Amino acid sequence: MRTVTFSLTLWTTLCLAALGLNGCGGPSNTSDDSGSPATIDGGTDAPDQQAGAPEVAEGDPVEGDWIVIRLNAEPSTLNPHLEAAGAYTQRIIGGNGGNIFETLLTMDNETLEFAPLIAERWEASEDHLTYTFYLRKDVTFSDGVPLTAHDVLFTYEAIQNPANDCADRRSYLTDVESAEVLDDHTIQFKVKKPYFLNLQVLGSLEILPKHIYGEGDFNTHPANRAPVGSGTYTVKQWDTGQRIIISKRADYWGEKKPWVNEIHYKVITDDNAAIQLLRRQELDELRMSPEQWVRQATKPEIADHYQRITLYSPVDGYAGSFGWIGWNAQRPYFADKRVRRAMTMLLDRDTIGETIYRGLVRVVTGSMFPDSPSYDQSIEPWPYDPEAAYKLLDEAGWVDTDQDGIRDKDGVPFRYQWIFPSGSPEYEQLATVFKEEQDKAGIDVTLRPLEWATFLESVTKRSFDACSMAWVSPYLSDPYQIWHSSQTEKGSNYVSFINEEADQLIVDARTEFDKEKRDAMYRRFHAILHEEQPYTFLYNSKRKVVISNRFQNVTPYTLGFDMREWWVPVAEQRYK
Repeated sequence: MRTVTFSLTLWTTLCLAALGLNGCGGPSNTSDDSGSPATIDGGTDAPDQQAGAPEVAEGDPVEGDWIVIRLNAEPSTLNPHLEAAGAYTQRIIGGNGGNIFETLLTMDNETLEFAPLIAERWEASEDHLTYTFYLRKDVTFSDGVPLTAHDVLFTYEAIQNPANDCADRRSYLTDVESAEVLDDHTIQFKVKKPYFLNLQVLGSLEILPKHIYGEGDFNTHPANRAPVGSGTYTVKQWDTGQRIIISKRADYWGEKKPWVNEIHYKVITDDNAAIQLLRRQELDELRMSPEQWVRQATKPEIADHYQRITLYSPVDGYAGSFGWIGWNAQRPYFADKRVRRAMTMLLDRDTIGETIYRGLVRVVTGSMFPDSPSYDQSIEPWPYDPEAAYKLLDEAGWVDTDQDGIRDKDGVPFRYQWIFPSGSPEYEQLATVFKEEQDKAGIDVTLRPLEWATFLESVTKRSFDACSMAWVSPYLSDPYQIWHSSQTEKGSNYVSFINEEADQLIVDARTEFDKEKRDAMYRRFHAILHEEQPYTFLYNSKRKVVISNRFQNVTPYTLGFDMREWWVPVAEQRYK
């Protein structure tokens, strides 16, 4: 059985440049020598493609070699439960095999059904209020200490502790009434009310060792940089600003062990430098921007040595992602849904998707994964229609009363700031195009690209007019965290979206165990989002990745890659 571990049901915040979701390179430093775009093997229509794969090697898989991977930026922590843990943290500690930390349950790569991992079996009561997990007795942490139910309880209590920076994770455990260790290898959770994701929420907690994290400050613990987990790898080395190296555990307890000895994550902030390393075959995996994909991926020095793959999974363990522009409803400009819809209709998403993003994206109209039944495929994106947008602005009372070229209402000029993470030329191009359309509409917008930490502080404090980033989500997800009105102050409802019917649908869906009925609720919720436009929804982007063709058995699944399956024939192994 092939398995994939997965993270909590919460949506994860990503910088738009992170992982190449909307590109991290651009024509300024990655242009083709000829200046003309290259063609892509197989086109870009399929949800996932693979070109340049090596011939299947004879014989059984063998151990050895390294995987050398580029990180656009360095994670601030390797503790999966802290607020500071983001996409880069997840890439290193999680992956589809639980590189550092593991969960009670896992999900099959192909069937996407729950399967045992740390827990060898589990029971859920008929009333969906009691969940009992029976742990394997042979699981050990990387320091040799056995993993027990006491570690599971400690992990749960650490997340629930308000002194720990775990607010997003905590929001999914608010209905847990109690957690009790029945014996060293059995733990039971009781919840206050049924929730369709209770099993996933509890089963996907990355388990921390109590004997390590139980002493000291959880938020600043030394183990946040040198974690001890039960996964297949341990952190061998962290050179700040340069690299993080994880090494395969010789004593790993599980049956499915990785073949590759080490994974090297090189921090390379410059796109051109990454391309040069790729050309010299000093990187084994690189996620590309649309511009790099078109101009560089099919050049012989890359195409002859690398597999070229696209898939909608933005990071291993997650199914989808989407970028967005959020309109802060607490600001006078964006309190009216007609204005928010007008903003969307001023943006030519189709043309931008074809030009700036090279057709490697699809426009989305809601927040669910577009290939899931919770997403309403019948809803068409609001069209690019400036004239209709001007009319909506007029109807909402935003007109140029003083003839200064800027719309105003009740003495307030339509003048605002739009913040977004710096580092993505593609996104900055989109912002420039959008600004030109707003200028024509009589809207004065100031573009403010910000360094990620500064940006995130502004967003979490709600000190912005409009902001942009991306969300990634698991295959099964719950919109509560980012859309319910209770999350406007401390949760991820940064734009202060408040809608009574939406709140009720979100709450009702949480206790609906009939999947078809629940999907119908989410499709209705999707329609409300489309009508209200709290976000201008942008694109579900394809991950564009090249992987050295030394590696055999590279399979793109719905939830990304499972690097435990990758192996290199002895004759092609490069690192010892």
